[in-house]
Amino acid sequence: MSQAAERLELSQSAISMSLAKLRKHFNDPLFVRTSAGMEPTPHAIGLINMLEKAEHLLQSALGHQIVFDPKISDRMFRLHSTDIAQVTLLPKLMRRLRSVAPATCLRLDRLGTDTPKLLESGELDLAVGFCLPMGAGFCQQRLFKERFVCVVRKDHPRIDSTLSIKQFEAESHLAIATSGTGHTAVEKAVEAKKIRRRVGLTVPSFLGIVSIIANSDYIAILPEQLGRHFASGNNVKVLNVPFEIPTYQIMQHWHERYSQDPVNRWFRNLMAELFLTS
Repeated sequence: MSQAAERLELSQSAISMSLAKLRKHFNDPLFVRTSAGMEPTPHAIGLINMLEKAEHLLQSALGHQIVFDPKISDRMFRLHSTDIAQVTLLPKLMRRLRSVAPATCLRLDRLGTDTPKLLESGELDLAVGFCLPMGAGFCQQRLFKERFVCVVRKDHPRIDSTLSIKQFEAESHLAIATSGTGHTAVEKAVEAKKIRRRVGLTVPSFLGIVSIIANSDYIAILPEQLGRHFASGNNVKVLNVPFEIPTYQIMQHWHERYSQDPVNRWFRNLMAELFLTS
């Protein structure tokens, strides 16, 4: 008893009181005097074996750390973004994943009303794009600033290298009725400046519009990254919008529950390395 008290840095009386409580709890003397000194009873020996296993589990839990190795991981990353991401962000992201995490895969879905809930539950890793504030508990990081440009076909019969407001109002426009891209700023700017915009065609997404622009006289207002992408290798040219439209921020969003999660943190850092601009 004295040795046990010394090891635990307690008084002998404290050890005696604790032993008395344990004897009452287990209805067993636990330790008895023998010719060799105090020895455990069979019940105490069984308890000791179980407690040793419990101590081992506790030590393992305290020392447990999640280690993420992208070289061998087969993790599926889940991302919400806009149609634009499929054209401007996804190719670059997939090339990097194939290089540094070849066994991983990616599922991309559109931003929606369920995006915050999925981020909070962990069913979604990141949301990237122009999003409305998600409220308390959500984190965000700015990746880059985006602005709007006009795109027309290169051999447009009436528009050369610049675009005036008069030409803008005289031509027919292709409009994109989509959310999550900051496109509401376009409508607000047109309305605020009382600029006439004659819409000849409205489509639900950005996918497929490059062939429409390249083979018609429509003007379309697009985010610059998408416009530059369409102009590369197609019969499309990019022009400045002839009036001011506010720029907007492209952010990546996640829930604070996963701020320290090694997998989520690695994915966020990868996105920042690829798309973060000063």
